[in-house]
Amino acid sequence: MITDAFSQYFGDIGDPRQSAKVSYPLFDVLFLTVYATIAGAEG
Repeated sequence: MITDAFSQYFGDIGDPRQSAKVSYPLFDVLFLTVYATIAGAEG
């Protein structure tokens, strides 16, 4: 599955954000950003 492959490559990235200020997990933010870019999102 696509998320498994994505997780394999980006799963080891550490999250430097303060845990009290995190609304979304880093994995979700990276996943949406990469796939939005692939889909042609511009803004």
